[in-house]
Amino acid sequence: MLTEEKRKSLTFWLIVIVCAAPVVLATLTYYFFKPSKFVNYGQLVQPPIRLDTVAVKEISRPTAESALIDTNESRSEITNVGDLKGRWILAYIASEEQCGEECENTLYLTRQVRLMTGKNRFRVERAWIMFQDNPLIPNTNARDFKGLWTLKTNPKQSPFNSQPQSFVGVWIVDPMGRLIMRYPNAADPKKVYKDLSRLLKASRIG
Repeated sequence: MLTEEKRKSLTFWLIVIVCAAPVVLATLTYYFFKPSKFVNYGQLVQPPIRLDTVAVKEISRPTAESALIDTNESRSEITNVGDLKGRWILAYIASEEQCGEECENTLYLTRQVRLMTGKNRFRVERAWIMFQDNPLIPNTNARDFKGLWTLKTNPKQSPFNSQPQSFVGVWIVDPMGRLIMRYPNAADPKKVYKDLSRLLKASRIG
């Protein structure tokens, strides 16, 4: 049996261990199990880049998979990105003369991500924004292009005028018409969806 003195000593050390454990665990976590600095998969743009005033020429518009095609506002021609304002946009900005395999895969990725948002999909539009004067547009009824706004813009205007090539890729545009997150063309659609779903959940607009 434990003596009274040993019992008191054991009690003391148990109290010390219980009090010290959170500090020890926090120290180990900080130095050896650091959490990722960012939870988002895409590259967050700080500060956001305004795109709403960028002038565009409408090449084609969706006939399905879009919440804007049945509204009065959408019946007029799109003349700037701001005309799509009020919706989240998965935008593919491209510089190639024609939509090859990489382009098609990227556009299909944006369609997958939009459909994955389920009941929120009508808060999201898809846009293919290109710099070429005479792009070769594939059949817009194909699976990759359903629900897609195809737009042509002048790369000499702001914000592209400094380095238009640096804008090539997949972007999330917020309902205010700002570029806020960027992805590579071969991005993981599930991870892009997680980013977008967090934004949709947190946002009261769009």
